[in-house]
Amino acid sequence: MQLNTENLFLYMDSYRGQNLQTMTEDEWQKCSTAPTPNKSLRKTWALAETIREINPDIIMLNEVGGEESLRNFNQYFLSNAYRPFIIEGNSDRGIDLAYLVRDDQQIQYLVLSHKNRPINFLYPHEKEQGLRSSHYFSRDVLELRVFRKGEFTPRLICLLVHLKSKLDPDGWDAQGRGRREAELKTLIRIYNEIQTEMQHQVPIIIGGDFNGIAHQQACEQEFTSIYSDSNLRELFDCFETPISEIDRTTQLQFLRDGSCRYLQLDYFFLSPPLQKLLDQNGCAVYRYKGDMGFALPLPTNLEQRGNLPSDHYPLIATFRNPLRASQNETVTP
Repeated sequence: MQLNTENLFLYMDSYRGQNLQTMTEDEWQKCSTAPTPNKSLRKTWALAETIREINPDIIMLNEVGGEESLRNFNQYFLSNAYRPFIIEGNSDRGIDLAYLVRDDQQIQYLVLSHKNRPINFLYPHEKEQGLRSSHYFSRDVLELRVFRKGEFTPRLICLLVHLKSKLDPDGWDAQGRGRREAELKTLIRIYNEIQTEMQHQVPIIIGGDFNGIAHQQACEQEFTSIYSDSNLRELFDCFETPISEIDRTTQLQFLRDGSCRYLQLDYFFLSPPLQKLLDQNGCAVYRYKGDMGFALPLPTNLEQRGNLPSDHYPLIATFRNPLRASQNETVTP
């Protein structure tokens, strides 16, 4: 499961054991002395309910407000059902990448950061000034290697990313496309290096917020190296029957003229061994549910979108478990 939590800041330094189920929003915000407001208590509970309903083994999280927030989310809202993994990245907004993984004593994990990997990108004025050699990822590529206890070759490798947004306040790079393309190309280089290291035998999944259209039918220019320089396939592109634009949508963008754009910004890309383990019946964009337990219709305005637990919808991928299969079955390319 992949989930953009939208500014999951959960600071609880003033929390004294009050009932989080009955607490008011004002009381909740007073649990923190940090200058950054906590994520709405209602929305935080809704995210937790979503996770409990889906019941995933691995959760790839974007926009987590640091280690303390991740730990608090797991402890107070998910009853410590998962093991949290987070490494502070390069975000200038304090939003990091993180994993929550099912706590299983037979499974071991290794987490690696690629935040110090140069992306071979400079803005034009920086090239002229010659003051630096390269930028780095806006956030990170956070790598999770999953092992059966006692084994030295991972059974699964996850790469989580949150590429450069389209914000360009200084007017240096229209819609952030140049830097986003450089980050994407570096991500693909990392993937190919791991493929070589693992002799193309270990299933690899790339997930995250790509901040653009990266699936093959409508791929924007900055993402073309996914298809020209790797053997990855996008989750829904692996389906035997094409999936509709609406069913792909992970975020709705409302324009000033009142129109709406249906966007898939969040993705899973699969290596060939993982494509063979895909269970198409267990893959979908999850639609948040209302108080009665029914899926809410897609919002028709910003206010409705703002009432959702996050401005992104979760993405679910299901596979035959490579940790339970025989190793020969798992790694057959």
